Amino acid sequence: MKKILHIFIFLFSVGIFACDCDEPSITEKYIQSDFVANVTILKIYPNQKGEKGYRADIKINELFKGEISKSIYVYGQSDNGIGTSCDIFIPENTKLIAYARKNSDGNFGIGMCSGLLYLNKSNFKNSKRELAILKVFKTKNIRFTDKIEYLEKSNLYEQLKQFKGIELQKDFGLYEITFSQDLTIKSVSEISGFGKSIDQKLIEIIKQTEWSSNNLGINDKVPDNSKLIIGIYFYPEEKGNPSFLSQFYL
Repeated sequence: MKKILHIFIFLFSVGIFACDCDEPSITEKYIQSDFVANVTILKIYPNQKGEKGYRADIKINELFKGEISKSIYVYGQSDNGIGTSCDIFIPENTKLIAYARKNSDGNFGIGMCSGLLYLNKSNFKNSKRELAILKVFKTKNIRFTDKIEYLEKSNLYEQLKQFKGIELQKDFGLYEITFSQDLTIKSVSEISGFGKSIDQKLIEIIKQTEWSSNNLGINDKVPDNSKLIIGIYFYPEEKGNPSFLSQFYL
């Protein structure tokens, strides 16, 4: 679950930058963000001299996490000009879910690797599950922020194969893991599950998982009772392929 940003520099007649982001899971980007909201971009302002981003006024349509803000900082070029391919340009009147972190200036910043969800008609079907998960977080009052990066290193993928061909009415389950300092699992609880019998099986499987962590350069050691939310996702039968459960948000 670790987000990696690689910037490759190619030497041509002009510098070309390639931005490659590992897509964060919905649970990862939510917990690591300081501000999560359904927003509309109202007005954008030119980049100030030497700045790598621009300010945008926003309207908050629905706040999921964080304090109310009237603006957001966008890493990119306000004129949609040439910068690096990590730059983004968001036109006025764009509606999106903003996953933002507070930068050194105290502003909420979003960028290419923030895991933004643009809300438009063509993307509506794919965004329904993510919006449903955000509603669960809001209803359950899950608003803590934790920048620790976790990586599952056991055989969860293999364990979930036993559910191949399963029939479910819901397309996601959310579970909370509580860790000891050495990353042993103290407990696993269901936040929003598939149903009692399958949730019990999934909880027992998750209890057997093993994890590594990176906490600001400190590896495999976390504060006691640190919490991680993990999603398990249901994918129905498609084109002759059986349905399955996965920890990967596809």
